[in-house]
Amino acid sequence: MGRLLKGKRSWVLSVAALSVAGLFARTAPVVAADANPEGVKLFEAKIRPILAASCVGCHGEEKQKGGLRLDTRENMLKGGKDEDKVVKVFDETTPAKSLIIEAIEYKNEDLQMPPMKKKQSMKLTDEQIKDMTDWIKMGAPYGEKPVVAAPK
Repeated sequence: MGRLLKGKRSWVLSVAALSVAGLFARTAPVVAADANPEGVKLFEAKIRPILAASCVGCHGEEKQKGGLRLDTRENMLKGGKDEDKVVKVFDETTPAKSLIIEAIEYKNEDLQMPPMKKKQSMKLTDEQIKDMTDWIKMGAPYGEKPVVAAPK
């Protein structure tokens, strides 16, 4: 009888462990490349060049204006800083309402990215804004390598 109980206890513990593992598997963030191959394809073809040319020079590994890095998905999800407050630029629950979209659309006078340079607009083209918006709405999947700023 003791052996039977011990066997039952092992079985119950095994089932419990698998249930917990399954729960974590469902709630753990999925690697973007595995979750959305079309999104990663869009990222590599269109978004990486935009980020390299227009964003990570100020929001990358070497420089982080506003405490914001956009060179990896993890860094983008951390957001930036306004004084001591964290500012989320990407909202996974409602990507369409992400601050990064508002910034690139230039609809808010106080938030326009990329910012003007020498009194000249650096606004992305309509096609680039559409691509960025589509990418954000897909959950902003990144490739495996960080984005590096384009040479000046």
